[in-house]
Amino acid sequence: MSGSWTMPQVTCNTSNDLFAPWVGIDGYGSQTVEQTGVQVDCSSGQPVLSGWYEMYPAAPQYFSDPVSAGDSFTGSVTTDGSGNYTLTLADTTKGWSENTTQYLDAQDVSAEAVIESPSQSYPSFNELDFSGITVNGQVFDSFSPQAIDSGQYTETSLNNGSFAIVPASGAAAGTARSHTASSSIGHRPSVIRY
Repeated sequence: MSGSWTMPQVTCNTSNDLFAPWVGIDGYGSQTVEQTGVQVDCSSGQPVLSGWYEMYPAAPQYFSDPVSAGDSFTGSVTTDGSGNYTLTLADTTKGWSENTTQYLDAQDVSAEAVIESPSQSYPSFNELDFSGITVNGQVFDSFSPQAIDSGQYTETSLNNGSFAIVPASGAAAGTARSHTASSSIGHRPSVIRY
């Protein structure tokens, strides 16, 4: 699973606002998630951005590299099918890349490109664009992924591995937006998610 996105300018509305775009394997409907992305944390009153990876249910691990709004990222999560996962996050604007290999007895039921708010409280932003999303080297669209909504943002239609996350008119706060696809690594689709 691989995809790219650019971090938007974010306005914190409350200190509880927290969200992260990520790409990964598993998630919606599974008990494991292997993921990497960028977190925006508003607990200080200002948006603080950090790169991270997570082998859920273990806690996320954060990278120390600098991250700014406007930076473009590429993330990928791959597996050898025997529980070994390689997670890579690259800030193509600042020129850094982090890579780690982790083991997890995971379910491999879906491939996902997601924005998520663990606190169920999103900061404000105008648009976040995902692009170049592939699964096993094939464009995401070829797997007929499911769009799954919850929260104050919604996704546009998937087109050649690209889609945008935009504000949803009149939506309540929620946890995730995404396109999720079942793929040859797994079975049925999983959240947001394409």
